[in-house]
Amino acid sequence: MASQNGKVRPNLDEKTTKVLNLTVLQRRDPSVEEILITSTHVTFYKFDTSISQWSRKDVEGPLFVVKRNAQPRFQFIVMNRLNTENLVEDLLGDFECEVQLPYLLYRNAKREVNGIWFYNAAECEEVANLFSRYCSLLAVY
Repeated sequence: MASQNGKVRPNLDEKTTKVLNLTVLQRRDPSVEEILITSTHVTFYKFDTSISQWSRKDVEGPLFVVKRNAQPRFQFIVMNRLNTENLVEDLLGDFECEVQLPYLLYRNAKREVNGIWFYNAAECEEVANLFSRYCSLLAVY
């Protein structure tokens, strides 16, 4: 066990952590079959098009991009540390995204414009690359 800021934290390897995270996600949604990528900490923002202004949403925590064995096949989930309501977005054919490090901006199926701020800019790039590959695949079908 490691001590950080007075908190005792278990020393878990990456594989064990992924299995534990998958178990937690499957408890929420039994259709989740695989975690494709994880970001340790993100914060969400919503863009109000009527006043052209960003505002912080009440959502922050770890982000998981998951593959499911049901439709929709791909989603991203933020296990919200601020309240009990997690954020879940379906990655559908009309999903659009753009990177402005350390932000990933996207438009969802409801045509809402949102921004994800990543604590780690490299994780932002990794998630954006995965989203881009996924969107390219959808464009083919």
